[in-house]
Amino acid sequence: MKTYIINVSTNESRRNHMLNQIKNNSCIKNYSFVHEGDLDAITPEMLSCNFGGELNKISSVVSCAYKHILAYKALVQSAENIALILEDDIYLDSNFCKMISNIVSEIENRQLVNFLISLEDSNLKYIKNSQLQVGTFLYKRLKGRMAGAYIIDKQCAQHMLQEIDRNKCNLPIDWFHNYCSENKLIDIYWSHPAIAIQGSLNGKIGSTIDDKKLGKLRIWGFRFTRFYKKFLHKIR
Repeated sequence: MKTYIINVSTNESRRNHMLNQIKNNSCIKNYSFVHEGDLDAITPEMLSCNFGGELNKISSVVSCAYKHILAYKALVQSAENIALILEDDIYLDSNFCKMISNIVSEIENRQLVNFLISLEDSNLKYIKNSQLQVGTFLYKRLKGRMAGAYIIDKQCAQHMLQEIDRNKCNLPIDWFHNYCSENKLIDIYWSHPAIAIQGSLNGKIGSTIDDKKLGKLRIWGFRFTRFYKKFLHKIR
């Protein structure tokens, strides 16, 4: 499975962070950084072809979304059927590779197609304990859990690109995923357990899109909230 890593070409620290994540996860072998589409490389032609509404302007949000779109195009043009997409502030759990193996097996066993599988819990959303099934790792949901770590297949990538061709991308990329799901263009699944988390949300890495704070206070606050919400879902 090919891995596409969303990264600003000049952000060496985040690139090195991802190389360390790869080093610690042997299942990520075939990977490439998506460097095209940096903020200073956005052109009016690129905007008019891909974006509409509030996103038809030069911004970090548009640059990020465009890099995801380029990953979809690369998947469609490749010989691969599925791809892992990671943003460059992601932290992967110690059981990441084992879970990826379980997920791929479930995709094959259930013959899933046209899917986007959300792997992260950066927004602290979980499957309720009462809904869990033994031996099941994927649960269909209407909306995703942000866009820091997910798996898509070629059909899903094609459908999202077709929607962009018809109506443009008018939303940040994770909201665009939700829009496509709500309009029955793709199917979204959550992995359980979640196996990735964005460093710009848990306080370990500064955000390149907004002014989220980082440091020990945010790290411990996020950890407490994460523990509390996991506990709530376990008793539901």
